[in-house]
Amino acid sequence: MKHHVTGEIDIYPVGLLADLQRLVHGAEPLRQRLARFRRDLRYPIGRARERKWRAVTSYLNGYLAEPRDWPDGLTRCGTGWTRGRAYRDLNRRVAATKEAR
Repeated sequence: MKHHVTGEIDIYPVGLLADLQRLVHGAEPLRQRLARFRRDLRYPIGRARERKWRAVTSYLNGYLAEPRDWPDGLTRCGTGWTRGRAYRDLNRRVAATKEAR
């Protein structure tokens, strides 16, 4: 999995985006990549059938941006469908945490 590092922040794909990247850019033969992709989709489909929507929405996060040294009070990573959006979301969360103090 390719991690993008901005300063002291790691930004990396998760969930569906990570599965899609592994399908398209994986080193295994296509047949194995397709089989793995189908296996990976069983989890969110099963959670949707059970109506566990938090797990489904977590699977659809895209990218996560998390600082290596978490500021006090920060409880969640930044998320978004692009690296930039995840980075901006993390900055928004850090600013909100600083204002709450």
